[in-house]
Amino acid sequence: MKPISSRQATCLLLVVLSGWSLTMTAQDGRDGWIVLLLAGLCSLPVAALCCLASERMPQGEWFQLPRAAFGAMGGTLYVWVLAAVSLWSLCMTVLSGVIFLRTVSGGIWPVWLLTTALLVCAAAAAHRGVQPLVLWMQPMVWLVVLALLVSLVLSWSQLDFYALRPVLSDGVGNLPKRVYLLLSAPFGEVFYAAAVLGGQGTRIRNGLLRACVLAGVLLSVLYLRNICLLGEAGARGVLYPSYTAASVLSFGEAFQRGEVLISGSLLVCTVARAALILSFFAGCVQAGSTCRKSRGVWLGAILTSAICILCASSNQAFGIAQEFYQIFFLPVVVLAAGALFLKVHNMGDT
Repeated sequence: MKPISSRQATCLLLVVLSGWSLTMTAQDGRDGWIVLLLAGLCSLPVAALCCLASERMPQGEWFQLPRAAFGAMGGTLYVWVLAAVSLWSLCMTVLSGVIFLRTVSGGIWPVWLLTTALLVCAAAAAHRGVQPLVLWMQPMVWLVVLALLVSLVLSWSQLDFYALRPVLSDGVGNLPKRVYLLLSAPFGEVFYAAAVLGGQGTRIRNGLLRACVLAGVLLSVLYLRNICLLGEAGARGVLYPSYTAASVLSFGEAFQRGEVLISGSLLVCTVARAALILSFFAGCVQAGSTCRKSRGVWLGAILTSAICILCASSNQAFGIAQEFYQIFFLPVVVLAAGALFLKVHNMGDT
């Protein structure tokens, strides 16, 4: 496989993390941009930890490391546990996209159709392997970033920066919890990128660290735009502030549907995020069985479609499930990455 560059790793993760702005709420009020910035900064040690095991033994893929580190039985258990976790992540990703589309379209599209469309696109991207996936992300990152930047520029004259005052009016007591939740998801999903791109050397770590910083800044700026355009009460009162903010933009007759610009680019991010997690799931299935990786991709897509069709109930239920996911995902990632690194490190010293 042709080596993956640091820039390609940055493009992949930046597209994946940018998709969070699709379902990003304004529940943190006027200080939410600070929470996002802090979460992006705190994700740097997590991203570095996720890359250390592969850098210690860069001879092969990341998915070969668990069996070498924990033995046949321990390594198999390790990858199957992570396969289950990644299936959970995949369901949350697809549900976020499906519920968003159902909401903004007034419910005219059936859940099974939206779920199938998202998963077929994601599975097709993951089926071809890591190299085509990162190549696909390079032009996509420009589409996503330019769409977001255009919306920011066009909304500049309508922004009310007084809506940000006073900063930290509620103090800093609630910040650690909110930072933790956002550090867990979306930023904790850097674990999947580090694993799928593993075995490529330290340049992957550099690319992922850069993507975490850029994503933190980009999401923070979008959050600021939403608050300044809609006001704190207005942003809190809608389900999808980024979409609503784009829909109220006024910049002449030439372009009257700003929400199309935003939602289209961010749906690309959702597909990219699902494709990355599907690639990780398939790698775990291959490492823990005799199943080919391509079959693992479609197995993950089928299982996820069945779960999502059964569980796509309401925005409120999804919000509760999303917070539950954020609470438990980060400890799993840190424990999995830390345990693997310690075992690989000890192997290297013996």
